[in-house]
Amino acid sequence: MSATPSRENTRPLGGFRGPAAVLQRTADLVSLLGAWLAGLCIAGLTLLVLTDILLAFFSRYLSFVPSGTGIGWEYSAYLMGAAFLLGSGMTLRAGLQLRVELILSSGRAGLVRFLEIVSAALGSAVTVTLAIWLFKFTLRNYGYGDVSQESFTPLWIPQSVLTLGAAILAFQMVARLITALCGNSVNAPQLGAASAIE
Repeated sequence: MSATPSRENTRPLGGFRGPAAVLQRTADLVSLLGAWLAGLCIAGLTLLVLTDILLAFFSRYLSFVPSGTGIGWEYSAYLMGAAFLLGSGMTLRAGLQLRVELILSSGRAGLVRFLEIVSAALGSAVTVTLAIWLFKFTLRNYGYGDVSQESFTPLWIPQSVLTLGAAILAFQMVARLITALCGNSVNAPQLGAASAIE
């Protein structure tokens, strides 16, 4: 059999109906919004790094120019973490996450379906736990009023973005589990990049 694991014996999302389809479509929409936010984080990260580079360059020749923004390293870390988690739900749905392709490309539909269900169940347990833990952690820091040492940014702000990203990933993982249990395609390659370079 030459069928790839994401397409074998499965119907595309448009081919099935019911609560599972509604859940998967909702998860896809939420993941798409998360991916757009991740893109904005990457754009912001790029602008911040370029600003710091330009300031460092011009400060050598102009004494009144500061050598950096003062928040470059800190906010770069916030933006990178946010981009990673906010984009992870769409990465999962597009089938671009790291997987053991040797087994998945074996062409054995029953084995592939079983492995998809097991991995989605484990992933759901881990990601839901992560989202709940991050939510509690963010609430605790909000209550304590913790701020960063460099910029005095309230830590609950970047932590809430990470919590949102973890919740999006958890939602997509639970939808993946239900979709797999219903026997439908868990991957939507058309949502991913056209090539690995992108």
